[in-house]
Amino acid sequence: MSRTRYILAMAPGLGLAFILSQFLRSIPAVIAPDLRVELELTAGQLSALPAALFFGSAVMQLPAGVLLDRFGPRFTVAAFLLITASGVLGFSLATTTTGLTVWLLVTGWGIAPVFMGTIVLLSRWVRRDRLATMTALTVGVGGTGMLLSASPFAAATEAFGWRDTLAAVSVFAIALVGIILVTVKDRPPDSPAPSGPAEGLVQIIRGLGIVFREPRLYAIGCIGGITVGSFLTFRALWVGPYLNDVFGSDLLARGNIIFAISLAWLISAVAIGPLDRVFDSRRMVVAVGATFMAIWFALLAVADGSSLMFAVGVMVALGLCSGLSSPIFAHARALFPDRYVGRLVTAINLFIWGGVFLVQVATGLFIDAFPADALGRTPVEAYRWTFAILAVLLFVAVLFYWRVEDVPPSRDSGAP
Repeated sequence: MSRTRYILAMAPGLGLAFILSQFLRSIPAVIAPDLRVELELTAGQLSALPAALFFGSAVMQLPAGVLLDRFGPRFTVAAFLLITASGVLGFSLATTTTGLTVWLLVTGWGIAPVFMGTIVLLSRWVRRDRLATMTALTVGVGGTGMLLSASPFAAATEAFGWRDTLAAVSVFAIALVGIILVTVKDRPPDSPAPSGPAEGLVQIIRGLGIVFREPRLYAIGCIGGITVGSFLTFRALWVGPYLNDVFGSDLLARGNIIFAISLAWLISAVAIGPLDRVFDSRRMVVAVGATFMAIWFALLAVADGSSLMFAVGVMVALGLCSGLSSPIFAHARALFPDRYVGRLVTAINLFIWGGVFLVQVATGLFIDAFPADALGRTPVEAYRWTFAILAVLLFVAVLFYWRVEDVPPSRDSGAP
């Protein structure tokens, strides 16, 4: 069987697993106002719910990276999908804020290695100069989970309730375990595992230390954490309350607008990846995209909330600039030898999901400082200041990241 046929056989299972992980990261934005009313949550408590999921993903990055390098993506991803299923089921049954938070933490553990495992597989199955393009296509497939978490999830919530909908999702996660085990191959048949004794646990952990001693990792991790953190904090948490509090949008209206934002992000995730080969630069693609993200957040910050059409236009434009993960990972991948790829990807993901967690918690505490009105709505000034802070963070991250030397695809065209 050719490599292409192997890849096509693996694509459905991996794609569905990535769709599931993106779906779970994105659903809080749709049901956040309902959770706020049902459980009488403050803004800080509300932000802690999705933040728990991202914190769970962040703390599991390094252990998952060790497991990926030691046991391979096939068994690692399949095992963690069982954890995902238990977390989603627990969340659907929880009736207290503490219970919801704990089960979202468990869900975060479960989805931690899905994207990393896919990147490890891509690094073994495709040429390195095409890694950003293939990663972009993968992110694009997974991005449909973000779309499903918008209007379709809102419609299912209206029809069946969010608890029953998520209980069905947990069953789907269990079914994916079997699909992954049957279809995924850790290495191409013509590219066997490296000869010699396999790295032991001590050697793997030492390799992780080598990765973290690389100064350039922190600049790339910073731009990854701020770009993904700012967009997902907006998309997965505050866009729903913002539309509800400032414009009075109902559940289905929020779902439709979030769907448009998610579709814009999906387009950017697919379109931005190949640009590193068009311009023969990864650093420039990331820096320009992050700069435009800062500009759109700045425009939301100066808007007074009087025009929903203007706000939606800016939010869609923000989505069109935010699919920067693929060139970020490709840039990082070019800095390390093959044997460290699992630990490298998890290290970058640690920065990314740690950034999402910190930005969500910090913005929740900041917005909490603004008193809500009698209906529990947060004033527009709280959101405007939050958007302004995110714009500043993005500008600073670009300046820090620009110090890292570029690794153009034309100089990184070796075999996987």
